[in-house]
Amino acid sequence: MTTHERKTVDLEEGWAFMQKGITKLKNILEGKPEPQFSSEDYMMLYTTIYNMCTQKPPHDYSQQLYDKYRESFEEYISSMVSSRVFRVLIVGLVRVMMILFTSVRL
Repeated sequence: MTTHERKTVDLEEGWAFMQKGITKLKNILEGKPEPQFSSEDYMMLYTTIYNMCTQKPPHDYSQQLYDKYRESFEEYISSMVSSRVFRVLIVGLVRVMMILFTSVRL
């Protein structure tokens, strides 16, 4: 292998590595104890994604990575929105119940 050749990163291996980065990002966004991305973390993720998207066919995984990345964040956003909407509805329901309870007691 010359210095210009690089190891082919298969989809499963690269996606597993990306999922670790996505999980770390989600934890940071949710305020869970998680160290920030180091320069090395960032560069490894960037390099892995770059390499996977610039490999020669049939190993160019740019579309598959895009689809998996989009799906991952759509699921995350949906779960965050639905849980927050649920909490807002519960808080609203409790307030209505308190108002009704107070008016019945009067």
